Amino acid sequence: MKDLYKKLINSKKFKEWKQKHKESFLCSYIFIELPQFDFYNKGDTITSFIMGDDIEMMEDEKFLKSKEKLKELKLDDIKVNQEKALDFIKEKKEYHKRIIILQKTKEPFWNITLISASKLLNIKINAVNEKILSKTIEPISKLMRKVA
Repeated sequence: MKDLYKKLINSKKFKEWKQKHKESFLCSYIFIELPQFDFYNKGDTITSFIMGDDIEMMEDEKFLKSKEKLKELKLDDIKVNQEKALDFIKEKKEYHKRIIILQKTKEPFWNITLISASKLLNIKINAVNEKILSKTIEPISKLMRKVA
């Protein structure tokens, strides 16, 4: 992740964007199918940089605000990398889809959601001290709406 971040911040696309957005800061790292770095902008928007073969930029997207205010994510503070965070999940092989998010509200934490055909697992792990903050497993049917 840190090597990808270096690749991003050294890219021409990022440098040109950052010149116009000096107050924006890294607020999350997301991995679904491709890694992505999100930057919080003034005006409560996010600019995302998706790290594929080329760097794709999605500017000024609205996002769902939570109760906790997003804070700057400093990757040098992270002691638990993505692979180590996934090692906390013993049953991970039975899940088909992964949503992995690193962000900071009070402390930096990994928010990992794994999805199978029948259930959804969510675990939050402190990215500095390795403590499990929460873990829930729910049937996927709980997410489905009833159609009348």
